[in-house]
Parts: sequence; structure tokens; C-alpha cells
Amino acid sequence: MSYGKKLLLLGLQCGALMIGALAIWIMVFSREETNRKVSREISDEWGGEVNIFGPLIYDETDSIPNVYPESLNCHIGVESKSLHRNIYEAEVYSAHVNISGSFSNVHAPSLSDSVIIKLDTEPEQILMISSLKLNGKDIAWKVTEGAIYAPVTAEDLSGNVVFSTEFDVRGSSSLSVKPIGKRSSITVEGSARNPSFGGGLLPADRMVSDNEFSAHWLKTLSNPDDVSGWIIVKFLVGVSSYQKVSRSMKYAFLIILLTFTSVLFTEIITKQTIPLTNYFLIGAALILFYSLLLSFSEHMSFGLSYFISAFMTVALITGYMWRMLRSAKVGLCMGAILTGLYGSCFILLSLATYALLLGSMILFVALAAMMYGSLHIRH
Repeated sequence: MSYGKKLLLLGLQCGALMIGALAIWIMVFSREETNRKVSREISDEWGGEVNIFGPLIYDETDSIPNVYPESLNCHIGVESKSLHRNIYEAEVYSAHVNISGSFSNVHAPSLSDSVIIKLDTEPEQILMISSLKLNGKDIAWKVTEGAIYAPVTAEDLSGNVVFSTEFDVRGSSSLSVKPIGKRSSITVEGSARNPSFGGGLLPADRMVSDNEFSAHWLKTLSNPDDVSGWIIVKFLVGVSSYQKVSRSMKYAFLIILLTFTSVLFTEIITKQTIPLTNYFLIGAALILFYSLLLSFSEHMSFGLSYFISAFMTVALITGYMWRMLRSAKVGLCMGAILTGLYGSCFILLSLATYALLLGSMILFVALAAMMYGSLHIRH
């Protein structure tokens, strides 16, 4: 069989093998969707997004706040963790919230004798709440459907009013705080694997390490009624193992192509004919690598899963080439080539910023090796 015809048939084999890769990718997508569904169920059972808005002074007959705090200080200590259900996980957190501040000019003409101080946070998400302190006086919070409030009297609101309260909440996905004071100082810190800050106002100071973070916001309102926007801290699981497997599959065609090219060069150099069936079996082993990677990554870290799957695949193809051509040198050379390919692919997956540059360099080196190898064959 001429090499031109063999190249055409190898191209058809690559297409057939990519159909197998597509089937594995569909499996990855399906299991990732199941993971998202189970994660949402875990998060909903633990507690969803937490929004902290208040405290604010309301006239009981009005649904619009009448008095905003002059100053608001909010300190939140967060401890996040992963909850598992079988092989699936969700990122959740518990937080201790300490709020203090002051009101001024409380006795506005629009206020009636029936006044409440309201904290707009879902009661179901609060585990414990201490009494509201107004100028040192303890006032118990009352809970109704969807609201927490403390009834106060005119005597409680005389003059400048200093307040404080603290409570524990638990939730998932994100934690939001509304900077409602004319001067707001908000600090969120604690443990989290992948904290992210948003809401239109970035922290004035931040620190993010391996598993600890701290962020501080300062906001001054020129208009007391301008309380638009939230300070948001998101708690992300990070790139899941399914996403990493899906990303690694983008290089499947390249690995098959370079491996087939290496085997073809081996056939030409050693002058031993390698049947198309053997090419297909080698390609099938390359595709099976992604099924192994998916299976292992559901039970251990992605890095270890990748190492085990790559080792099994390289060992299988190395031994196969060794026995097929009865040459240890050929088998070990093929093993070295595959080790380089899988090692380069792992580096590409790990380096987001320089992935394109490194990928281009790897392709250039591979092409240069083929070009100089073809000159050797000609002579």
C-alpha cells in the first residue's frame, strides 16, 4: 500500500476516533450537569445567597425606610467548606455578622408613634441573633414571615442613637451587604478556597492567600437616599474536574495526529509494515485515556488522576510497540514521545496565561522534528 493511500486511511481513522472522543465528551457534559443539579440541591438545603440590608428605621404604616444610618460598621467572619453527596460537592459557608453604627436626626416629622427598626435578611438563614442594643438598652428582635424587626419607642430614639447587633447566618454561592450608611465601613474575612469580589464596588484593601482572605470596603454617600448597589463576595468551587477533563479533550486530535505521525515515521525508518488495525488500536488507547481520566477524577484530585491515566496509556502503547516490532528501543522511544505529549498537555491545562504561547512552541518543535526526520528518511 502506498503511503499516500495509507495517509488517507489514517485520516479517516482519526475521524472515527474523534467520534469516540465526542461520545466521551457527551458523557463528561452529562455528569457535569448532574453535578450542578446535586450541588444546587445541597446548597438549597444548606441555605442560598445571603443578603444583609439594614438595620433601618421604618414607620410601621410605611414600607419605605424613613431613616438611614448615619454610620454603618459591618464585620463578617466567614468559614466556608465543601459538602459532599456521593461523588458530588457544593461550596457552602457559615458567617458571624457584627453590625454597629448610629442614627441621627431620627425625629423626622413623617414618623408616627409606631416605629420599628428592621433588618432585611431572610430569617430562615439566621441561626442565632442577639438582641438589638440601642444606646445600651437591649431590645429583642421579632421574626415574621420574611422579616426581622424590633419595635421601638420615641424614648428609644431620642437624640443620637448608637446601635449594635450580631447574628450567625449560613448560605452558599454569595454573601451580599448593602452599604446604607452615609459612611459605611464593611469588612469580610475568613477562609474560602476561591473568593471573588463584585457588586460594582471593589474593596479598598484586599488579601487573598491559599485558603484565607480579607477585604475591606469604604463608601460615603453624598445623597442619603442613594443606596444603590451591593457589596458582593462570591464563594466558588473553582474549576471542577469535569471542566478540566473537557479542556484536556481539546487536545485529543492533536495527540492522536502526532502519535500516528510518530508511528508512521517509525514504520518508514524500521521498514516494518504496521497494519492499519494496529494504528486503530493505538488510537483507541489514546481515546480511552479520557475515559480513565474522567473516572479517576471523580474520586481523587485531577493532577493524580491525570498522572495515573497517562501512565497507564503510555505503558500500554510502549509495551504494544515493543512487542509488535520486537524492539525495546522503538517501544521506549514511543513511550518518551507520548510522555512528552501528555506532559505538555498537562502544562497547557495548568497555565492559563501562557497556554497559547506554549502550545505554539510545542507545535513548532514537533513540526521541526518531523521535517528533519523526513530528511533522514530521504537519505
